[in-house]
Amino acid sequence: MTQPQKSNGPRKGLAARYFTDSSIFERVKREIYFKTWQLACHSSQLANAGDYFSFSILDQDVFVIRGQDQALRAMYNVCQHRGHRLVSGSGNKRSIVCPYHAWTYALNGCLQRAPNSNKVDGFDLSSIHLTPIRVEAYLGFVFINLDNECPPMEEVYPGVKEAILKLCPDVENRVFAYEHSAEEGCNWLTAIENYNECYHCKKVHPQFAKGVIDPKSYQVLPFGSGKVLRHTSKATQSDQAWYDVSGTDYGSFFLWPSTALQFYPGGLLNTYHWRPLAVDDTRVYRGWYGVDGTVDSTLQTVIDLDRETTFAEDLELVKNVQRGLRSMGYQPGPLIIDPDAGIDNELSVAMLHQWLREAVDPQ
Repeated sequence: MTQPQKSNGPRKGLAARYFTDSSIFERVKREIYFKTWQLACHSSQLANAGDYFSFSILDQDVFVIRGQDQALRAMYNVCQHRGHRLVSGSGNKRSIVCPYHAWTYALNGCLQRAPNSNKVDGFDLSSIHLTPIRVEAYLGFVFINLDNECPPMEEVYPGVKEAILKLCPDVENRVFAYEHSAEEGCNWLTAIENYNECYHCKKVHPQFAKGVIDPKSYQVLPFGSGKVLRHTSKATQSDQAWYDVSGTDYGSFFLWPSTALQFYPGGLLNTYHWRPLAVDDTRVYRGWYGVDGTVDSTLQTVIDLDRETTFAEDLELVKNVQRGLRSMGYQPGPLIIDPDAGIDNELSVAMLHQWLREAVDPQ
């Protein structure tokens, strides 16, 4: 298990500049978000040839698509003619046609047609293709990475796949059911910190603490040798459970820097993932996955309760933290790092700070 770097005295939180400085945010973009695995969508959203899903990682527009050969591909969402964006949203296409000048690409990214190009001496259709991006299917999810040199996911997050399959053996058979999102009005790390500690849960999330988890058994600890945080808890022991929580316990795996695969008691699969928009804004996505892609009564109950309580409560928290980080009176205090672990512990926050500084601080 990875431990935070040792220091003299209590470990203090990061200086506010890591959350507010645009130059640091630029390094985060280049050294973290452009070099790590990012969740695109669920593979069930790309079930058929021609199904595509587009999104942005900061200023880079990308899309993933299922080819005629059933292979998953990811490409930069930009025409090789004069730079227009090719697709938006999600849907199904038989070919990819640029809205600007109708250059047409096959589903594998190869240029098929460019109007009037036959009049251009030496114009070679076969030499032009969309720029590919690395893509992996991982436990039913589709991830991409803009860095061609980054190791595959199983090397970056060793042991996670096996642990998840033990917790939820049918995870790869789940089907996308529902997603909602919101702008959080905070730095990406403000949001990531908030998700990865439950020091605030008993006070701020009483419904979650009674309806889903057992606070006495909850903890967040580094997992394995990769940049992973594992949340564990027994199912709630309260008579105020949101649904029938019998079966498996609660578990969540946070994959640095932006994705959480989360399992509510009984194996309810859900996700969080975060996409930075600016130094002080982030969009959070909350996904839910069913056995057949439908939202049954149990899942609807959990979606509604989560959105009305935990999700809404966190939106308010992170906005207020981001404002406080700009205060001239803010001085980072000590983190609560409890050697006995437990719910009232910020060891996970210390790890996030270490991983950030390893990436963006001058070496």
